[in-house]
Amino acid sequence: MTETTVVEHDNGDDKRRGFWGRLELIAAMLLGFAGILTAYSAFQGALEDGNSLDKYTLSAKLTSDANGYYSDGKQQFGQDLALFTQFQILVETGDEGTAQVLRDNLFSPALAAAYEPWFALGDASPPTPLDMEEYVLDDYIEGDALTEQSEAAFAEAQKANEDGDKFELASVFLAVALFLAGIASLLKQRTIQAAMLAGSVLLIVPGIYAIADGKGWI
Repeated sequence: MTETTVVEHDNGDDKRRGFWGRLELIAAMLLGFAGILTAYSAFQGALEDGNSLDKYTLSAKLTSDANGYYSDGKQQFGQDLALFTQFQILVETGDEGTAQVLRDNLFSPALAAAYEPWFALGDASPPTPLDMEEYVLDDYIEGDALTEQSEAAFAEAQKANEDGDKFELASVFLAVALFLAGIASLLKQRTIQAAMLAGSVLLIVPGIYAIADGKGWI
């Protein structure tokens, strides 16, 4: 009795090997890659949004503190002006003793520092020592310093907000890329499947660019 060897030929899968036979694998790889990028982009966008909120809050606080110093400075300016006016009236009326008491005991450091150079100018002096460059209020200096810090924090907040927008844009590109790759994995028509995957790749590229731009890599 003769044994017959039966050789089975799997023509279906063998013929589908090569590029066309690996479209499902390519689709799965694109899904994984785009998914990782989407998660990373969303995470970075959340970080930048939080950083932006923190910087805006800090800027508002610094502005409030600066306004407090400016308010104190204006009050000090008004007190110095009123005191100097009273001092000058006493001088003009010949009450030098009382005027000297006011000067020695009530003049603020800023007014006292400006009075001497103002007096030395004589007739060429401005109306009051408060108009001299030597008249410097510490509250105004502190207010200016805080204002600069507030502006810097505001600029950082804007930068973080812009970077967050870039990550959100990347998430949009990558979400559509995920959609196309997911649809491609379900299709059986090879040309349409390949077109979907090509579109997915094309959308991943600007997504990566937006991420790189948001991170400052380009």
